[in-house]
Amino acid sequence: MKHIEERYMALIALFAACLIAAHSAGGGPAAFLGTYFYWLVRIGAESLLFFGVRSNIESYAPKSLSLTMITILAILISHLPFVLSVTAMDIVLGYPELGINGSGTGETSRIAELALEMIYLFDNHLALCLLLSVPRLVQRSLSRQSLPHEGGNNGAFLSAIDPALNGEILWVEAQEHYVRITTEHENRMVLARFSDIVRELSQMDGMQVHRSHWVANSAIVKEQKNGQNLTLLLSTGDNVPVSRSFKSKLAAIRNDEAQG
Repeated sequence: MKHIEERYMALIALFAACLIAAHSAGGGPAAFLGTYFYWLVRIGAESLLFFGVRSNIESYAPKSLSLTMITILAILISHLPFVLSVTAMDIVLGYPELGINGSGTGETSRIAELALEMIYLFDNHLALCLLLSVPRLVQRSLSRQSLPHEGGNNGAFLSAIDPALNGEILWVEAQEHYVRITTEHENRMVLARFSDIVRELSQMDGMQVHRSHWVANSAIVKEQKNGQNLTLLLSTGDNVPVSRSFKSKLAAIRNDEAQG
C-alpha cells in the first residue's frame, strides 16, 4: 500500500504542477518550464509534509483515533510548515512575501501577514491533502468490507485467511491498518483490525500485553525488567513491551501458573 501511495502522490504532483503551470506561465517554453518546476517542487514538498505528519500521528497517537481524525490533524499540523517553506522559497526566488518589499514593518504586522498567508493557502492545501488521502480511504473501505461483522463466529477471520496460517500463532502485532501475525513457521501481514484479531484469540492460551501486541504464553521465554519497564523475550528472538495496564494481568497469570 505504501508504494501505491507513493506512485499516487507522484501522479497528483505531476498533474497539479502541469495544470497550474499551464495557467500561470507566460513568455514561451522557458518560462513554462520554470513555472512547471516551481509548482512541482512546491506540491511535492507539501505532499511529503502531509505524509510525514500523518505517519507520525499514526505511530504515536492512540490506536483508537479514527482515520478521519488522523487525516484532519495531519492537514492542520502540516499546514504551518508548508506555508513557512513556501514563503522561504518565494523569498529566495524574489517574490514579495510577508511585506518584505512593501511598507509593512514591525512584528505585529508580519504576524498578521503570516496569518493571512496561511488563510490564503489553506484551500489549496486542503484540496491536495484530501486528494492524497484517497488511497487510504479506499483501503479502509475495502478492509471494512472484507472484515467479519461484529458478533460473528469466533475465529471466523483467522480461519478464512487464504492460504491458511502455517503453525501455531505466537505473536500478533498491530501495524497501522495491518496486523502482523507470527506463527511457528512464518510471518504474515493481513489487512485487519487488531481488536478483532485479539477477540478471536481470546480462547487461546495467551494474552494482550500492550495496545499493539498479543502473545501466546508458549512463546514467552522470559520476562526482562529495566527499571519500571517490562519486556517479554519471545521464542522468535523478539522483545515485546508490556504496558502498565497489562502488568498486573500478566503477574496474576504467572501466579496462577506457579500455584498450578
